[in-house]
Amino acid sequence: MTRIPLEKRLVNVDDQQCWAEYRAGSEAAFTELSRRYYRKLVHYGLKFTSDVQVVEDALQDVLVHLWLHRQSVSETPSVKFYLMKAFRHQLFKSLKRLPTLTSEEDRLGSELPEFSAEEVLIQQEETQQQQYKVSQLLASLPPRQREVMYLRYYQDLRVDEIAQLLSIKPQSVSNILQRSLANLRENWHLIILSLFLALAGVC
Repeated sequence: MTRIPLEKRLVNVDDQQCWAEYRAGSEAAFTELSRRYYRKLVHYGLKFTSDVQVVEDALQDVLVHLWLHRQSVSETPSVKFYLMKAFRHQLFKSLKRLPTLTSEEDRLGSELPEFSAEEVLIQQEETQQQQYKVSQLLASLPPRQREVMYLRYYQDLRVDEIAQLLSIKPQSVSNILQRSLANLRENWHLIILSLFLALAGVC
């Protein structure tokens, strides 16, 4: 019987098992988790700064820390959430050291890029006009609303996970989502709004 190399076997293993094997000291499992989430975390980091080097350096710091402290890292019901929270914390520490940024609100207000239509209408084939409207409407939201919308509908985090990530109450997250959708409803064409809500799982 042909023996499947560990690296190839792990490709088909779920996050929880990979996490367990990483905590037990498996370098292959750690490499596989890094492969799965590296680009996603970089993409998330670029919501706060356009400096790719800062984002990648922060992510490298997180990965190095996780590997060095693998024996003391706890179990987690969501590997994705654990990595996003650790990365967000490290990235904000890095951003605070930059002389041009004085607060989280400054970062969110001045450097949070606009959402592309492709992020919101992923796997949907829509016209350029619809994509433009979606992008413009999301860009018009306040920074905090944009981040919450991104975490909920693009990263598919639960309300309680977003609350932990942003250090706010779950009810605050729900309120922000409601305000965001209300803002979109006031300006969005009914057809496009319906499409967005269907994708988001709201209706």
